[in-house]
Amino acid sequence: MKIRYAEVFDAFSLAKIHSDTWQTAYANLIPQKILEKRAFSQERVLRWENRLKNKNHIVLLAENDEGIVTGFAWGGIGTDERISRQFELYALYVDEKEQKHGFGSALLKAFACEIKADFYLFALKNNGKAKKFYISKGGILKPEFAKQQEDSGFILEEDCFFFNADIF
Repeated sequence: MKIRYAEVFDAFSLAKIHSDTWQTAYANLIPQKILEKRAFSQERVLRWENRLKNKNHIVLLAENDEGIVTGFAWGGIGTDERISRQFELYALYVDEKEQKHGFGSALLKAFACEIKADFYLFALKNNGKAKKFYISKGGILKPEFAKQQEDSGFILEEDCFFFNADIF
């Protein structure tokens, strides 16, 4: 396993994992209409290219022993003004076939070590698998910071988790 910074040439792999994981992780949790919007496309690849060129984000990726990208952690400056922590982990995704091999744990730890600060993240409220993972890694559920987002006419509820840098 290798954790490294993502480069612009990784945009295709990142877009593929991002969209594929949405399709598998959320298949029974959110409406199909939203999943269809998140399908893999060249537009998604271009968005990842722009993020990686921007350098305002931290994007770390995991590779398996064959050098194949298996997951990523993407974060940066916090986006929720209600939360006083400076950093947010925007997304942590691991290819479904590669889950339970330590990639998610390694990415979470690498992100924490990179920012050297406490941080937070949001996870879909009804995603029990993600919630269990975050709690097992020291995440503290903060119901007072739960939020809702509208997407394609549907309300998505998200739970907030705090992580303390010193647990990594």
